[in-house]
Amino acid sequence: MASVLAISAIICVLLATVATIVSFSTPNWIEFASKSTDELCKCSQCDCGLWLHCTGGSLSSTANLDNCKWFFADDFFIEKSLPDWFKAVQGLMSCALASTLLALLIGLFSLCCSCRSCNPNMAAGAFANLTFLLLAVAVILYGVQAHRQHNAMVLLEQNSTYPVYGWSYWVGVGACAMSLLSSLLYFCIGRKDDYEM
Repeated sequence: MASVLAISAIICVLLATVATIVSFSTPNWIEFASKSTDELCKCSQCDCGLWLHCTGGSLSSTANLDNCKWFFADDFFIEKSLPDWFKAVQGLMSCALASTLLALLIGLFSLCCSCRSCNPNMAAGAFANLTFLLLAVAVILYGVQAHRQHNAMVLLEQNSTYPVYGWSYWVGVGACAMSLLSSLLYFCIGRKDDYEM
């Protein structure tokens, strides 16, 4: 039977996985309120994500999926114009998604199988820790560069034309924290299992 610590760890890694998927796939990393076309994702008054931008999102009441444009459309027009740091964030988030899925699979495997010669909890902890590192670098890089190059703000000030970090960005920050917590829990379980053998 699985311990309370093991169940807590799998719940944390499950929450981290869901948060990573949501952050990875939604177009709300930064919200541009000004009417001038921004150089980041080639849009004005839009919500810009890692893979697409949508006009009429949270900035107005006409949110519609028909108003979204993928970065890969029109022969990769937007994707080709993205800065290198943005492409690095896309790659880091892609790797974080893969590693959190591996941590989840290994964690679920460790719940139902007992392995005397191996310790799957340490492997799940290692992948959760890798997820934490990838997510931390991705959100820090995005946060710093969006602020430096586009004057992104944490909170929207009244009559401000500066862009604001969107909720997808903050979900990514939360996924980073949950990955750290799950890796610590898995390492505690793994060390406990080593002492019991």
